[in-house]
Amino acid sequence: MTETAVSGKRAAEWMMILGVILSMFLILGIFAGTAPQSKEDLRELSDGWYLMQDGARVEVTLPTVRKADTKTMLTLYNDSLTAADAGMTLTTRGALYRLRVLLGDEPLYEYRDDLFPRNEQMRTKLDCTVNLPGETAGKALALIYEIPDSREYQIPRVYIGTGSAVFRHYCLADAFTLAIVFVMLVMSLIAVWISLYSARSGMRDRRFADAACFLLLCGAWCTLDSSLAQYLSNMSPVVCYLSFYAFMTLPIPILHFVQNTGEMARYRILDLCILLFYLNAALQGLLCRLGFFELIETLFVTHILLAVGASVLCGLIIREYLQKRTRELLVVLVAFATLSLSGVLALLLYWLLGIPYYGLIFECGILVFIVILLNGLIATMAGTLRFKTEALVYQRLSHEDRLTGLRNRRAFEQSLETLEREAGSWENVALVFMDLNGLKYINDHFGHSAGDELIIGAARCIERAFSGYGECYRIGGDEFCAILPDPVLGEEEWNALLDEEIQRHNQSSRFKLSIARGASRLRDAAGVLKTVSDWKFEADQMMYQDKESRKMREK
Repeated sequence: MTETAVSGKRAAEWMMILGVILSMFLILGIFAGTAPQSKEDLRELSDGWYLMQDGARVEVTLPTVRKADTKTMLTLYNDSLTAADAGMTLTTRGALYRLRVLLGDEPLYEYRDDLFPRNEQMRTKLDCTVNLPGETAGKALALIYEIPDSREYQIPRVYIGTGSAVFRHYCLADAFTLAIVFVMLVMSLIAVWISLYSARSGMRDRRFADAACFLLLCGAWCTLDSSLAQYLSNMSPVVCYLSFYAFMTLPIPILHFVQNTGEMARYRILDLCILLFYLNAALQGLLCRLGFFELIETLFVTHILLAVGASVLCGLIIREYLQKRTRELLVVLVAFATLSLSGVLALLLYWLLGIPYYGLIFECGILVFIVILLNGLIATMAGTLRFKTEALVYQRLSHEDRLTGLRNRRAFEQSLETLEREAGSWENVALVFMDLNGLKYINDHFGHSAGDELIIGAARCIERAFSGYGECYRIGGDEFCAILPDPVLGEEEWNALLDEEIQRHNQSSRFKLSIARGASRLRDAAGVLKTVSDWKFEADQMMYQDKESRKMREK
């Protein structure tokens, strides 16, 4: 691997590593700063609770687990509120049991999901927040739970504190999810940066943009699905709808990613899968809008599509890998196997066990999945960069004279072909042929190393005189030329520049340098284009005339 490719790969990998480390430090700093400053900010209201059973008061300490009886409601009371609790915020998880909160005879809160129905798993992770009124002393606080039939019910902890303390409590409760979201955001920015860098380097790979889009959708879904987002939006239906649509469209950028891998675009079933996910989101939204179904009732359709889509993707990738056996396909296969495993595990936790934290399993799987993919993409980009670098080096060497570093005869002939095609776009082009005088004498009497020294000296003089106006070439052993598009100087001025450089060289060189030269313009005085062969012949004749005249002067 070339040094450029290695450095490019290392730079991208270090960007990923530093991004993850930076995000974790930022998260730790944020949540360290959000910790409660004192016990008075937020306290757990665990004691002082009781319920009335057969006319008797039964003390209860929260949290507690009780078996459901034939009653449809459970009411817990607390008489410990004081005047200091006025204006405070009370929070607990009771949406699962359709919690209602009363202070004395005054209703303060009732969980309702009329605007956006939620299933049991969704309600389990929702917090119910109550703002206490200005007068609390001497009033009994009542929490009323609707009891599910023939099941155990869990009464969670109850917290009370200032609004800012409750907000910090929510942030800490969702710290893991927020940390994952922040890492996703950082990695998406890194993917965008690599995508732009690869495009500027002529190695555009759309998969980096696909990965960035996937990460942004995942971050949006994780954020909107969190209890913190529900708390900040006051359980707004808009947040729930956005969360559902982010989840329903998650697979689309991944399907595009697979299409842009190798030759996978030839599988038309991938286009069908993308269409199905778009149709799923559109039809569910339409049916929900028309009142036929609620999104929660059709969620299983999305899960079925996800399972089928994951199976199709894995099957296609396995098939392609068995045919091609490339490292790129192996990395994609391992990444998708990891994501599929986490997705299946999350679905099992969701549907079979009813565990509310199924999303965290899938979120961790997404992070591992995207890290594997991005690392594989970076390795692929590094390989492409190596290939392009080697190709450029080979091309440069094939067009470069190794002794002088000037462009060689092959490059000169290609330049002439280009000029012949584009001659009409130039006002004029000057061609200067040059030939060293006395090189054979130097080679015969002082050796070829001395001759090479003279050739290199001539190349440097020609380069300094003409490189600011056009391209310089070594087209033979002692033959050089320069092509000057739209020349701003006349022939006498070119000769003066070259003679000045030769004189400067001869002052410090042990061998005297002399260069014969002849020039021709591609258009004649009337502006008529010459043929390239006539143009070259005229410049060559002018050079030999100059060479003969110099010999005559030296005699």
